[in-house]
Formats: sequence, structure tokens, C-alpha cells
Amino acid sequence: MGSSTSKKIPSGTKVALGFILAAILVVIVTLLVVAINPSSANSQNTTTSHIANTSTTTTAKPLSTTTSAITSQIASPATALASNFTEIATSNPIAVKFSALLAKISDNEAVAAKSAGVTYHSYIASPIVIDGSTPVALAAFSYDPSGLNVKIFADQGGSWSIVDQLPRPSDLSAPVDPSFPWMITANYSPGITVGDVTNNSTPTFMIPLSFADNIPGSFVIQTSSTSMTNWQYANFYQSGIKTPTNVLGRDAKFANSTIVSIYNDCNPDCASGHTANIYWIYDPKIMGFVEEG
Repeated sequence: MGSSTSKKIPSGTKVALGFILAAILVVIVTLLVVAINPSSANSQNTTTSHIANTSTTTTAKPLSTTTSAITSQIASPATALASNFTEIATSNPIAVKFSALLAKISDNEAVAAKSAGVTYHSYIASPIVIDGSTPVALAAFSYDPSGLNVKIFADQGGSWSIVDQLPRPSDLSAPVDPSFPWMITANYSPGITVGDVTNNSTPTFMIPLSFADNIPGSFVIQTSSTSMTNWQYANFYQSGIKTPTNVLGRDAKFANSTIVSIYNDCNPDCASGHTANIYWIYDPKIMGFVEEG
């Protein structure tokens, strides 16, 4: 009687074959899905890109808001330009007292202007900055009965006072109409700005002047680093011109530790002339500014 024999497959081999069959089945299913919907292959990249874009947009908004807030806080031209001095906020009690003093002086100037038959155009004032340890500021009034339109103030011992006064710049042409403001008080005025340009740690104030097609400036400097009572207009010594001027055009402004103005050859006319920047460096020997280079 014959007997039949059967070969048994080891259990380990069965497990291995099971894994292989399962892997083949997964591959087949994946290929079928991709064939039916090809866009699913890019779904991961698309999602990542969308998340990245959303994150960038979300980050940019707070940054823009913060920048706007900072800009509004430093809207004062002094901070926005070249001042290295600490500026006192307008909400500070020291600044509030100063504003009240300016208003009182302005009221008196307005009354005097009316008596003289002159239109009063109010005043412009600088920010308050710390000069050494003393708060100082400058204001320019459109009219003053004594002709001292520019007043420098200091808060010494908790009380504001005028420490020096200056007439209008001597090189500023007298207006045909006395009622015409000599400095810019309109809403386009850059205001009185503050710069650190004399290398003696004292502030320089720039008063914007009213001209037809540009904004020149006169710069008031402190002639002593130890006294609050000595101020004067700075002279500018132009190349090739013997006589200096205390009115700097065109569109004079602070530029870091220097002053910059614009040269215009007005050829064929000033509106379409060729322009170039001129940088001015302070010379302590002459207490004035000379052209750089």
C-alpha cells in the first residue's frame, strides 16, 4: 500500500510571504489612487506652500502696524531727522508748561501785531531736547514788536524762561508785504528741526523759511558748550563766494552729522534745472559751515 507524503511550509516563511503580499497590495492601491486623482500627489506640497504663505502674511501685519506706531511717535522732525538728543514727549509736564508759555507769548504777539496793522501768523516751535541736563527749545514767531522773532528757551530749576533772542536772519529778504510770514507756518511746514552737527554735544535748530519754490533754512547754533545764553545764526561759506550767508537754500535739512542743501543750475529754468546735493561741515574756528570736500 503506497503512502503519500506532503511537505509542510515552515511558519517563518509564511509570515514573510504575508508581509510581501501586503506590501504589493499597498503599492497597487497607491498606483490606482494616483491614476484616478493625479493632483493628490501634489497635495502635501500645496498645503505646505499655503501654510508658509499664511504665516508670512500674518507676520507682516503686526510688523507694519508696529512700524506705523513708531513712526507716529517720532513724527517730530527732530527725531525723524538727525537728532542724537533725548526728546521730551509732549505729554510730559515739562512740555505742557512750555506749551502754555508759548501760547501766552503768542497771544501777546498777536495783540502787538494787530496794533501795528500786521497780520499775525502764529509761531512754530522745535521739540524740547535735553542739552547736557537742561531741557531747551526754540520758537519762531511771525511778528514781534521788538523785532526779536526768534526765542530760545531753557527749563532751569523747574521753570521755563527765555535765555536768548534773535531777530530774523539778516540775509533774509524783507517781504514786500509785512504781513507775509517769514517762516513757514502752513501745514506743509517741516517745523523747526534739531540736529547734532557742531561736534560739541549742543543742539542746532533749523528754522524753515518761506520762499517761492523751495524751503531754505536758517540754523541757530549754541556758541558755548557751557552757557545757555549764547546763540547765533550759523554762517555758510560757499565755494567761490567771499561773503557768507545765514540763509541756506535750497531745501536745506539735517543729514546725520552734516547739513545738506541742493544746488540747482536753473538751466533752462529752476523747475527743470540740473541738481546736486551739497554737504556742509561745521568749522569751529569760524563757527560756521563750509562745503564738504
